[in-house]
Amino acid sequence: MRIHFHILAITLPLVMPALAAVSLPGGLTSSITASADEEPAFMLRAEGTNVFECKPLASDPDRFAWAFSSPQSTLYDAGRPVARNAAENMFESLGDRSTVTASIRARQDGGSNNLPWLLLRAQSTADAGLFAGVTSVQRVNTAGGVAPDTGCDANNAGKEARSAFKADYYFYRRRG
Repeated sequence: MRIHFHILAITLPLVMPALAAVSLPGGLTSSITASADEEPAFMLRAEGTNVFECKPLASDPDRFAWAFSSPQSTLYDAGRPVARNAAENMFESLGDRSTVTASIRARQDGGSNNLPWLLLRAQSTADAGLFAGVTSVQRVNTAGGVAPDTGCDANNAGKEARSAFKADYYFYRRRG
């Protein structure tokens, strides 16, 4: 029995490195700062693409624009894939399948040709697992991911475009 406890003590830190102390992200405006009763639980680095579809504008069916369709990204902890961005503002753990969905509370400019930084109100669907108890999510340090400026017209209606992006996602839980 004692051997099992020693093995668990040795392997547990290797299984859950994302849960170590996390520093707050820099460069935030007050609008996307998490509330004082929350603290960052872990940070994951996302890499992937955003998919856009060329569609007619609702206000003018003779004009076209790229419309966001879906994210296709993997979230990494120290280079190890641990989650995926399964749908817009929905994250799923690859290991325990816990999920968290979120809605936008506030945004901050991410710079030219970059996705905006976001503060999201989160709703975890799991009682246990990586995303259990997550109350807020911040998307910061974005690079890329925006819709193309050109190429969407009547001749390209229904076609897809992909835009590579990277971002840091901070997941918060209530203090205490």
